[in-house]
Amino acid sequence: MAGYRVGGKTGTALKIENGRYTKRYIASFVGFAPVSNPRLVVAVMIDEPSAGSYYAGTVAGPLFSRIMEGSLRSLGVAPDAPLTPLQLARRQSEGAGGTAVAQESM
Repeated sequence: MAGYRVGGKTGTALKIENGRYTKRYIASFVGFAPVSNPRLVVAVMIDEPSAGSYYAGTVAGPLFSRIMEGSLRSLGVAPDAPLTPLQLARRQSEGAGGTAVAQESM
C-alpha cells in the first residue's frame, strides 16, 4: 500500500470435520492502518480458497491491501509513510585504506 504503513497478521488454518483435520483451509489477514495514527481495522477471512493457493499471505493479504487502501483514500486519511526512497548504508570489502561505505536506495 503505497504511502501507508500497515500492521497486521496472517493466519492459515486447516479445517476440522468430525474431530479430524481435513485438506481444506481458512486463510485470514487482520490489520490496521496507518500505523502512526490507526484509523481503520480490516479483517479478511476466506473460507476454502480455491484459486490455486491457500496461504493467507497470497490469498487474504492482497485482498486486505486493496480494501484498506481504497478505504483510507475514500476517508481522506493522509499517508504516513515516506514517499522518498530510504537510503541504506552497506559495507564494501575493505581495501588498503580501510572500510568503504556505499549508499543504496530501497
